[in-house]
Amino acid sequence: MNRLGRWFLSIFFVVAALLPVVARGQGQPQIIIKDLAVEGNRRVQEAVILGRVQTKVGSPFAPARLSEDIRAIFALGYFDDVQLKVDDFEGGVKVTFVVVERPFMRDVDFVGNKKIDTKALQEKIDLKLGSVYNPVDVQKALEALKSHYEEEGYFEVQITPETEKLPDGDVKVVFQVNEGRRITIDKIVIEGNKGLSASEIKGAMQTQERQYFILRGVVHRQRLEQDTDLITQLYNDHGYIQARVESTDLQVDRARARVTIRIVIVEGPQFHVGSVDVTGTNVLPVEEVRRQIRLKPGDEFSRAKLRDTLNGIRALYNAIGRASVEVAPLANQDNAARKVHLTIEIAEGPEVFVERINIVGNVRSQEKILRREVPMAEGDLFTSQRLERARQRLVNLGYFETVKATTAPGSAKDKIIVNIEVTEKPTGMFSLGGGFSSVDGFLGTVDLSQRNFLGRGWELFLRIRGGANTQQGTIGFTEPWLFDRPLSAGFDLFNNRRLFTDYTVESLGGDIRFSHPFFDFSRWYFTYRLTQDKISDVADNASDVLKREVGTRITSLVEGSLSRDTRDSVFTPTRGGRADLIVDVAGLGGDSKFVRTIASVSYFQPVIWETVLAGRVEGGYGFGLGDQDLPLNERFYLGGPNSIRSHKFRQISPVDESGTKTGGTSEVLLNIEYLIPVIFGIRFAAFFDAGNVYGFTKDFDLTDVRKAAGVGVRWQSPFGPIRLDYGFNLDRKDGEKASQVHFSVGAPF
Repeated sequence: MNRLGRWFLSIFFVVAALLPVVARGQGQPQIIIKDLAVEGNRRVQEAVILGRVQTKVGSPFAPARLSEDIRAIFALGYFDDVQLKVDDFEGGVKVTFVVVERPFMRDVDFVGNKKIDTKALQEKIDLKLGSVYNPVDVQKALEALKSHYEEEGYFEVQITPETEKLPDGDVKVVFQVNEGRRITIDKIVIEGNKGLSASEIKGAMQTQERQYFILRGVVHRQRLEQDTDLITQLYNDHGYIQARVESTDLQVDRARARVTIRIVIVEGPQFHVGSVDVTGTNVLPVEEVRRQIRLKPGDEFSRAKLRDTLNGIRALYNAIGRASVEVAPLANQDNAARKVHLTIEIAEGPEVFVERINIVGNVRSQEKILRREVPMAEGDLFTSQRLERARQRLVNLGYFETVKATTAPGSAKDKIIVNIEVTEKPTGMFSLGGGFSSVDGFLGTVDLSQRNFLGRGWELFLRIRGGANTQQGTIGFTEPWLFDRPLSAGFDLFNNRRLFTDYTVESLGGDIRFSHPFFDFSRWYFTYRLTQDKISDVADNASDVLKREVGTRITSLVEGSLSRDTRDSVFTPTRGGRADLIVDVAGLGGDSKFVRTIASVSYFQPVIWETVLAGRVEGGYGFGLGDQDLPLNERFYLGGPNSIRSHKFRQISPVDESGTKTGGTSEVLLNIEYLIPVIFGIRFAAFFDAGNVYGFTKDFDLTDVRKAAGVGVRWQSPFGPIRLDYGFNLDRKDGEKASQVHFSVGAPF
């Protein structure tokens, strides 16, 4: 019997029991409820139950009200059964609500799942431990689990929920899972298409017959539903504005564990663009607005190009502070001529100013270190470029996992609220262990760093490296906003020793550095460096020029540089570029006197399918002052993971008569990379390098360059970018290797 039936039966017996009393008491005072009680409750307190009933002690006995009380107690959701018991009591009656509590869920487990782990399954269901057991909730969880398995391609899955009663009356829910085989895609069949080919349609879908050209694709129902929209969008972008996906059927061949996806399309006629008009322009010339229009008369009508047009016009107005601009397209569809006539109506609106900037999500970081990166303040003219620049600068700090910059309407039409939401990530690191690089071989390492010390944006680091060819110790500190101004200041102290093939270099010293931004993307840098450099272990048969470098010298150097950086990310750039000009001058005291200049330009351009074409051009020149040569450890060398990757580190250099690499006074370098994203932050790379070093025994000649080509893997790990490159020597000479492997940390340029 269901709950409603038991409730009616309970009320029936109560009324039947009281009928004689009521009959005898006609004309007598009403029956009064003298007491209320609850029986059968173990966990749910009596006060909670009685708090839901309308009947009170001292009120007249009313069966209709009691029926509502029973319903209210049922509504608590804690009981399988609620009945009513009425007894004579002190000249009236005592009403007792007899309840049968539902068991509580103490545990939820999965048995038999192998392909999908338990944690992933638990995230798909909404069964809370300690809550009342409800078969309806268990059934919903069952359906959610089946849906998830089918999304992953397991169409044969069988899931059976079972309940195990525990000694205290609670239950444990166990889902018995028989996953079955994963059904893969045999083929995707497109029907009804005439204007677009099946390959074009399949290319727009997330569901693919093959993954990575080898593995068969898997059906994900959610993706397939999204594919319906993607196919419609594809047709809309080719003028088929009435196109629709009629049906999507899955035909499962259980014998072969294959599924055929059959998609039926109704295309409709193709429309072209008729006339294109613009109205409402007063602030900007109509010709400037028209330059943003991506649709021309006679073109295939495309909703994507229409969206780009509207976004371009909005961006144009946003750039002059008209963020409240409204751009509305009116499309007049001429079915007979199969044309769409467009009128773009513009309501320019007033200039918009920042009313308030809200920052949330910063737990460790002080709010001021975020606000100082936002290039606008309350009361400033708002532009979308400034908002994007704020987001980009916060991302480049490296303090946050995510940065969201959005806007909301202000208190008036000419006001806007800027919302910055960040999710912090750990900025400190301590590691003690070993490592390997293709430059230095195996290394013992100690790293201690904090890029956001005390939440004030201070940068501290201690780095110690020790290996067969190198010993390095460096400690540094940076205050990015000295005196709360955008003046970065810092210092480094270092003691390094490196063994090269032909000599050993030891350097002890430090530097003081400053930098300051100017304009939107540019920055100047100034560094003073004082070092004691010692050259030793030069071969006996080395040239006199190289032997003169043996000994200890003091270098007092001033470095000035200019940089312009428009990259969208300093860690994994996909667009924009960076240009640097660096000039070193030594001779303000000390023993070394020289000038060295390096200029470089890098650029990143997105291509298709989130791939990126990147390139760098670099040139350098140095010379000694007076009768001095450019010092050995300040000369140019190429080769290694950041220059020409078919050679080892510093292996491209002029040589003296003994064959010892002496370094050069000038260099040229070209790097080109094509980056292809894969999964989990991994990207494949194909690269080409060219360049050479000149000076001393080698004359400057741009036709004389070394070349390399190769492939690599990039991984944006939690510890920074990690690279593995394999470079081929395209102009191999006697004694050189045909190829070289490089393992390194950081971007190549």
